[in-house]
Amino acid sequence: MTLSPNIICSLSEGVDILDEDIKISACYIVKNEEKNLRTSLDSLKDSADEIIIVDTGSTDNTLEVAKSFGAKIFYEVWQDDFSAPRNIALDYAEGDWIIFLDADEYFTAETAKNIRTVIENIGEENIGGLLIHLVNIDVENENRVMDSAFVLRIFRNLRGLQYVGKIHEELKWFNKNLPNMIPIPAEILTLYHTGYSATVNKFKAERNLKLLLEELESTETPQRVYGHIAQCYHGLDDFVNAEKFARLDIAADIASTFSSRSYRILLNVLARDKFRLDERQHVAEMAIQKFSALPDFYAESAECYAAHMDFKSAVREMTTALEKFKTYDGMEPSIFNAELAKFAQEKIKNWIKILSQVQG
Repeated sequence: MTLSPNIICSLSEGVDILDEDIKISACYIVKNEEKNLRTSLDSLKDSADEIIIVDTGSTDNTLEVAKSFGAKIFYEVWQDDFSAPRNIALDYAEGDWIIFLDADEYFTAETAKNIRTVIENIGEENIGGLLIHLVNIDVENENRVMDSAFVLRIFRNLRGLQYVGKIHEELKWFNKNLPNMIPIPAEILTLYHTGYSATVNKFKAERNLKLLLEELESTETPQRVYGHIAQCYHGLDDFVNAEKFARLDIAADIASTFSSRSYRILLNVLARDKFRLDERQHVAEMAIQKFSALPDFYAESAECYAAHMDFKSAVREMTTALEKFKTYDGMEPSIFNAELAKFAQEKIKNWIKILSQVQG
């Protein structure tokens, strides 16, 4: 399901909105977020009818910032469980729709004005949530774009909603996935996320891994955490365990917005050992079959062919990667950006030059 034309029309041409009586709740869980929270609240203050803050032990000026926006503040003792305070926020939210952000996420200035219009034009009762384009920004590296993905951040306030999981928590509706989630085009709504800058990545990986391993020991659905654990181990340079859990995640084949992540992790691990080139090529081919629209894995396949000295195939695969890059608009994250596209063009030129020398 995609965004209905009436929403795009209303945003571009000023068409009357469908429902002016909708109430919107903005929810957060926070701890020592004074540096981020103001920016986030500024981005949605004109769209939210109420702001719900659940604090888990702030010792800085986070609560003063929240109070300055008229937020309703609740308190929860931190118990190494991100779902618990999120569910408290859900209990207190009175809106028809909920915007649930992390404190280090904010709507771009260009799209923030569209929040209420999008929600008020949804209309259909069967639409449960909106998937928002989220861009991860490294603010400590000249705001470099790290990657992007579509994530659930706006959803209808339905009875039976509950977050599950100690970390990388997921929203469930009566223990099932939220029904009918639709993606909102990036030009209409985009979020920036600044929480994974280089200097904090290791700390978060260590913290997250601890919680994920605890969940792994007790859960009846371990497949939920395989990919997240692989990501943590990879971030901590534990490549043996990163490979182990990436393979478990790939074998589990759980559909999610981040299904391609474990393939990337596994390919990165295999690329570190030149004697595993054939294995790397095989995984790249598997990834292409599963994610045929993504440019990333064609580029990976091209590198494998080049390492095998098959430059004709390398040119073919990298050319395909560039073609896919120009048209890709899927929900699965892609790290094949404009900078990598430029490098890819140079590699194609070099490979063609090598081919001409061999043929000459």
